[in-house]
Amino acid sequence: PSLGSRSVVSPGGHLVTTAAACAAVYAGTGSVELVAGLAAGGVLIDVDHVVDYVLFERQRDLRPTAFLRYYLGGRVERVVLVLHSYELLALLAALAWLTQVEWLWGWVFGMLLHLPLDIIFNGKFASGGLVHFYSFIVRARAGFRAAHFVDRRVKPVPAGELWSAFFVGGRLADEPVARATPPAPRSVPARS
Repeated sequence: PSLGSRSVVSPGGHLVTTAAACAAVYAGTGSVELVAGLAAGGVLIDVDHVVDYVLFERQRDLRPTAFLRYYLGGRVERVVLVLHSYELLALLAALAWLTQVEWLWGWVFGMLLHLPLDIIFNGKFASGGLVHFYSFIVRARAGFRAAHFVDRRVKPVPAGELWSAFFVGGRLADEPVARATPPAPRSVPARS
């Protein structure tokens, strides 16, 4: 499978794009600090998924396969994701501007790589896209409920394809998910 229009960004996808960016930044600047920050903002930002998995989803199976199956299979119910937010990005950018600390600039650049990839590829889960989702305030107002943001289902990842899904990502099911709102009443023709 390829990263086509029906794929979801994968952890491995972030790893590959961030590794390429780190190599280019190191070749251009020679700065280990900038590269370390870039790696943190591009890949390690996803540690908040693990925090959500344990604290808010109350999952206790800490095997990497169980974690990947849970996330790539679309079973997530709560999306606190503290590190995935425009608010944090703005705060870190302001702090980097004031302090001129290289690794902090790297983290900002890593987030600037990570968040757009998430918006583009994970936006396939929502008919209206997910640009608004990456605001922590917006997620908080929705009670951090994943169902508030997505209206399309993910196909469960078969056990034999779990590690390839690490690089390819989850895949959307063919049909949209039914919303929790009741259907509109039908008009019944009047009898004469």
